[in-house]
Amino acid sequence: MMNRHSATPFQKDTPLLGGILLRLALPRLLTRVTIILAAIALVIYCAQQILKSGKAWLEFAIKLSGLSEILGKTVIDFVIQYQKYFWWFVILILILITLSSLLSYLRSSLKRGRAALVPLSDVRKLCAQLSPEGLDILNWVWKDQTQPVTVGILQTVLTQRSSGRARKLALARAQQSELLAALQNRPVSNSATDAPNRVLPPANDVGQREPTILA
Repeated sequence: MMNRHSATPFQKDTPLLGGILLRLALPRLLTRVTIILAAIALVIYCAQQILKSGKAWLEFAIKLSGLSEILGKTVIDFVIQYQKYFWWFVILILILITLSSLLSYLRSSLKRGRAALVPLSDVRKLCAQLSPEGLDILNWVWKDQTQPVTVGILQTVLTQRSSGRARKLALARAQQSELLAALQNRPVSNSATDAPNRVLPPANDVGQREPTILA
């Protein structure tokens, strides 16, 4: 029965931490979704315009530059016939550039999100409602307590809670207690009484002894 009652507060740590993390991350999540959707919509619009007007653009550029007279009708007809593959290549490059930009933005946004500070009211709520095991994990994760608690710290607490960190910390404390008890109860060694009595050689007339192998 004691294990069942003690496990109940610990099971409430996950929704408590998850709720706080979701509330803190929600504005940034909405911003990310908006930017991603806007980028996708822009790429689709640009691709449609390229496929729709690409042939007209190419014909206008050839006529404006005078390439039709230089290259000849046969070459120009060949270019016009296969120009759609060129525009698909341009669209592919546009998609790759957009994906690279979005990945860079997401990495930067995630880094800023993990470094975001947790308000004092949320820390008070955690200190009041977290189980003793959850507080133990928070204390272990928050290594530099001269710096404020960040979202990344709470994310790590949630991850470590699921990986059994509370059990490992309790085991480590029990092992440390056993070691300290063993060190306190060990017999004190006396080097003066434990050292064997050595027989010294007789002294000469001036009180000096002959050197031996044992000095």
